[in-house]
Amino acid sequence: MTIVIFDFDSTLLTCESLEEILKPVLADAPEKMAQIEAITREGMEGKLDFKQSLARRLAVAQPTLALLQAFGRDGTAWLTDGMADLVRNLLQRGIDVRIVSGGLWEAIVPVAAVLGIPAERVHAVRLRWDADGVFVGMDENDPFSTNKIVGCEPLFRERDETKIAIGDGMTDHALFAAGIVNHFVAYTEHARREAVVATGCPEARNTQELANILEAWL
Repeated sequence: MTIVIFDFDSTLLTCESLEEILKPVLADAPEKMAQIEAITREGMEGKLDFKQSLARRLAVAQPTLALLQAFGRDGTAWLTDGMADLVRNLLQRGIDVRIVSGGLWEAIVPVAAVLGIPAERVHAVRLRWDADGVFVGMDENDPFSTNKIVGCEPLFRERDETKIAIGDGMTDHALFAAGIVNHFVAYTEHARREAVVATGCPEARNTQELANILEAWL
């Protein structure tokens, strides 16, 4: 069975989910929002490792569980045009579709459900909350809180299937560079990052181009 691994932010979605989650809280604090966006860019460009990037963003604006759940309910509003049909087609062909994200698990699972991807095939960062849904910290036992390579290594490394990763950042390309997946597609419709494009991997500027590239490997 072929495995297709989608990044979530700026790939399945048109946006960076953490930034959207925090916008209501930071509406009156534009300097904090700008700080979070700058940290996100540094991480996607490979200037910060993933754990540093995420920890710094969470420290700037403490999220709540209620905010994540609200985003999950409305998250389909940010779906990239054509992605729902593409994912549906892959699933109908018996392809194992996964989401691997540096985003927050609780916010991603409801959107994944709409796409037909079950929660157990969503691999993302899990946070710890107190009884009132207030952010306590990252789950240090969660490998995805370190980075995608640490999280994906035990899941995919030894599997014989063709494995394809799709995403916009160097954290996504790292799965290919580490040999965990066989192929990588740079998805650049929403964010075209020079470091990613410079790797020379195939580039898809929209879902139709992505579908065409995938056909050669499926």
